[in-house]
Amino acid sequence: MPKTLRYVTRCYRALLWVYPAELRDRYGADMTGVFEQALRTEFEKRGARGVAVIGCRALFELFTVAIPGQLTSEWMISAGLSLAINSAILALLVGIMMWPRYKFL
Repeated sequence: MPKTLRYVTRCYRALLWVYPAELRDRYGADMTGVFEQALRTEFEKRGARGVAVIGCRALFELFTVAIPGQLTSEWMISAGLSLAINSAILALLVGIMMWPRYKFL
């Protein structure tokens, strides 16, 4: 396999951390194998254009599978709720502090 394809495969392996842990642990090796096989096939058929197509598909999958999968994790839900609640409290406190300034306008 050319050096460039090995590099692209390593980059894909590194991006697997974005996927939810249970999906990554169970299917990570299979996903990497399929990606590498598709990369080789497309490189042999279409060269650099084929590699670009496979890379775009992998990026699209990140936004359609990996990130939405992370957004449904308990950690992300609790972090999002914490951010929303703290932002609301801060906005309320700033509003209370600014109230006398706007009361006479």
